[in-house]
Amino acid sequence: MKRVLFVIASFLILGSCLKEPDYHSYKVDMMVDFGDEFPQEKKAGAKVVLFNQAKAYKVEAVTDQQGKVQFSTVEPGFYSATVSYSLVQEESVYYLNGIKSIHVFGAVNDTIKVFKGRLSPFVIKEFYFSGCNTPSGKGYSADQYIEIANNTDEIQYADGISVLEHESYGTGANFWANIKDAIVVKMIWTIPGDGRQVPVLPGKSIILARNGMNHRDDPNGNPLSPVNLGNADFEFYVDEEKKRDIDFPAVPNLEEDLFVYRGADVAFHVSGGSALAIAKIPGNNELERKQYINSKLVSKTSVSGSNTTYFVKIANKYVLDAVEVVQDEARSVYKRFPQELDAGYTLVASGSRSGKCIRRKVYTVVQGRTIYQDTNNSTQDFLKDVDPRPKIYE
Repeated sequence: MKRVLFVIASFLILGSCLKEPDYHSYKVDMMVDFGDEFPQEKKAGAKVVLFNQAKAYKVEAVTDQQGKVQFSTVEPGFYSATVSYSLVQEESVYYLNGIKSIHVFGAVNDTIKVFKGRLSPFVIKEFYFSGCNTPSGKGYSADQYIEIANNTDEIQYADGISVLEHESYGTGANFWANIKDAIVVKMIWTIPGDGRQVPVLPGKSIILARNGMNHRDDPNGNPLSPVNLGNADFEFYVDEEKKRDIDFPAVPNLEEDLFVYRGADVAFHVSGGSALAIAKIPGNNELERKQYINSKLVSKTSVSGSNTTYFVKIANKYVLDAVEVVQDEARSVYKRFPQELDAGYTLVASGSRSGKCIRRKVYTVVQGRTIYQDTNNSTQDFLKDVDPRPKIYE
């Protein structure tokens, strides 16, 4: 009997020990700064999320009537704190977003500022960059594409819209973080036209393909590719002497305005890291647009000091939409786009050669027209690790 009691007591002691946390927890108090003109009675209910960068988990809470939120037992570590909130004013919907890095190695008392999102007539609907495998097991990424959708109830014209790629790969601190109200890009490709030549119907989209062909059955393609881009609207074609990039004549070419690291063709990072934006750069024609671009050059000198590279600074006010794509959750701390353009980030967690993409969530469907969610927060707005479905609106 004594032996049985001893065993039971041992289990009870062991169980009580297992309940003890293996770390010291801390209190995190956050104040959400909505701005001076924000109505006091609307400050309650904003969702605040703490994301642990090392262990990839999150905890959530909502603000009280003062705009305050408290997390009582937070494990030490490096976190991102994000705020997302929607507000209806005068029959219009506004989205408020904010993001900040938080280091929890003691009690934290901090403030996070939110920004009102701007709704754009065009949004990035889908971005397929991961590529896939060939039958022989080699990597294949010639089937990458960007899909841009008209998110309004009227016809919009896409000619003159430029696709931009941020200069930073997102594996370290943003070199250009000190530049305010603008982003620095290494690539600009523009849809040709005079402003009335590329109509896009409400809820519909256009495809910008790396290579405009049916990748499944073209001799230059890959039968394991998930997409047919033979009916793409435009393609990225690099015109150069060696003609290493194939020009598919059935698909019109985009105009090359800037391609700093000019190679055989345009290629996006298959593992993630290409932070994309679409913008309407000033200028009524190609000449005026390129004059503006040439007037906004900024330089970066190599670590050795042996060479200088020039990029272009584009003001935030010209950006229509932005999507911050990262390699993995841990690298999300290396923010490139400012919060007012994209308060979050997204990724393909299954990685390169997965044949997966990111796709914007559907907000609602009105009389057959698909309306896409656009809170200016890619973490909230995009589905991750989904099959590419160009020009499918559901």
